[in-house]
Amino acid sequence: MNTRKVFNTDSIAWRKLIASILIILVVVLQLILNPITQIIQIVAVILLGLLVLQLLFEILEKPTGLDRPRQFNDYYQAQPVMKDYLENHLKREPTLSICWLDTSFEHALTFISNVLKPILHDNRKNALKIELTMLDPSWPDIERVNSTWTSLGKSNSESLKVFMEVYKEVLTNKGWSIDITLYRHLPNWQGFLINDRYLFLSTCIWKNGILSDDNPYELYEAGDRFGGNEKIEQFKSWFGHCQREIQEASSQKSTPGVTFYITNETKK
Repeated sequence: MNTRKVFNTDSIAWRKLIASILIILVVVLQLILNPITQIIQIVAVILLGLLVLQLLFEILEKPTGLDRPRQFNDYYQAQPVMKDYLENHLKREPTLSICWLDTSFEHALTFISNVLKPILHDNRKNALKIELTMLDPSWPDIERVNSTWTSLGKSNSESLKVFMEVYKEVLTNKGWSIDITLYRHLPNWQGFLINDRYLFLSTCIWKNGILSDDNPYELYEAGDRFGGNEKIEQFKSWFGHCQREIQEASSQKSTPGVTFYITNETKK
């Protein structure tokens, strides 16, 4: 049973009952003219007005078909905002966790190169826990969904391993860790979750018989009015499933440090 719907239904029923009683009370008291009844009548009108205002505020706050979370045309448009959210958080707190669900690590590598690598080299002491999960490039069915992901996945994972090995000491001193896992099933969601609070979410979409990961992103925040809590929990459930499904990539689990040799990704 959906307890939220039950609660909302009960709340509406109670407000209808109270409003009806107040209206009847105002009408009846209008027939009795004395100072006490006039005071009671004024109080009843005020309470009725508050109920109406509450209802109006709820109507205005309720999302409509045109009222949606913040949207981005693709990953490249979302990346500067991802960077802002991450850097603003690090200004407030020295610890941060990132969960990234990807297909071939293209977007993740770009983010590490353009955003995380400069942070790695600054003088601030901060601890980052980075969990990356990508489609296994050796999955037998990968060629049937998107043949380019095989070579991209292999080259990008190798680049990440090189990055981690080269910057191993820096990562350890900085207090960073990277955890890489692979999954073997048809990709659905992809996204970037910061501290279980800010979720940049996208999906994989079929285009001309090829599964594409270059699609729009939406920004959800825990507790927002667009179902942010539900979206975050759904993303975490898929992320956890992908982590449990397959072995860690090349025994690189929780290797301290991060950095790699890659060139900036260009938009296809």
